[in-house]
Amino acid sequence: MKRLLPIAVLLLLVACNPERCNTPFGAGGTIDLTMPDFAPLAHVGGAMSVGGIGYQGVHITRTSYSDFVAFELACPNDHEARLESDPDWGGSILVCSVCSSKFNALDGTPLNGSSTPCPLYEYSTHFDGRTLEIY
Repeated sequence: MKRLLPIAVLLLLVACNPERCNTPFGAGGTIDLTMPDFAPLAHVGGAMSVGGIGYQGVHITRTSYSDFVAFELACPNDHEARLESDPDWGGSILVCSVCSSKFNALDGTPLNGSSTPCPLYEYSTHFDGRTLEIY
């Protein structure tokens, strides 16, 4: 039994290694929500994925009139895989086609059955009533 304890501790440390969750992230950006391309974000609950921001793009959800959440679309399990919005869930679930991991698009947490315990990288946001800054 005493011999198993050090092995169990080592396995626990490896499993909880924060380096496992270091998803790459890229430069932020600013989007003008008055532009037609961003119409899905005009109302509370609206969501869409946007390329050109971040490492693999970002998924943005409007959670209130002035609040948004933005998550990196690089899968924490395979950084070269880009997450896609599951159309059956109206943008609230993001799925990796490579490892089949699924994530909650409102808080970035992995859902049951995902290949990784790591959450999505969350960007900070600031909204001035017209433009949304993602950083």
